[in-house]
Amino acid sequence: MCRPVLVRLLTLVMGVTLGALAGCDVGSLGPVGDSPPVLSTKTCYTDDDCVADACCGLGTAVTHADEGPSCGGVTCTGGCPAGTIDCGRCIPVCRGDRCAAACQ
Repeated sequence: MCRPVLVRLLTLVMGVTLGALAGCDVGSLGPVGDSPPVLSTKTCYTDDDCVADACCGLGTAVTHADEGPSCGGVTCTGGCPAGTIDCGRCIPVCRGDRCAAACQ
């Protein structure tokens, strides 16, 4: 490979790498400090299998959707009591085949 092509290729790889790092939130997205407890031991396959233990993100723990609340027809008020999943900046996720909370 001739030198100018190698230099251009190296520049491209470095640019893509730096661009990806600059464009990504590399902050913590995992259980941090006091993460919400997990109530279920059922196997999950996708993040949709995991939910908060109360509707509207007001739960204080994470569980499998099969064991979670039925929220059909529930109207959420947008309230944010302290210690809840949403206001604790957490989302229920499937990690290692088990439900967990990813908190920021």
